[in-house]
Amino acid sequence: MDEKRSDSNPSTETEEKPTETPAADDTLEARVPNGGWTFVTQAHYDPDEPRDLTTVIIGAVAEAEDVPITELTNPPLYEVVDITGIDDALFGRPEANRNGTNSMVEFRYNGYKVSVEADGWVTVSDRSEDSAVDGE
Repeated sequence: MDEKRSDSNPSTETEEKPTETPAADDTLEARVPNGGWTFVTQAHYDPDEPRDLTTVIIGAVAEAEDVPITELTNPPLYEVVDITGIDDALFGRPEANRNGTNSMVEFRYNGYKVSVEADGWVTVSDRSEDSAVDGE
């Protein structure tokens, strides 16, 4: 229980709070709105439908790149991220327990940021042109 101490000395207490200055090594994502990422496309995954999560993700990235889904082979998605782990973590429990959660997994694939949310939405974002950083 938080109680104000009656024996405190007001002359030694201060209301001032130090201002925070960003560290020199702050990431670009912390300094640029939306982390410098721009929405490109979105697809929906339903674990009760025949399309698997891999197909939905590859389809969304292929749409973002404006190429046929069969052209996205390098690197294979399974070498970048554990899709089974994502599927189990986000969709492996009954629908009644996953609705209303804010669970999400993000990863990078072919220069895109891919977000998979517990409600089934797969969002593909591209690095904004004005915030591109070498090596990302």
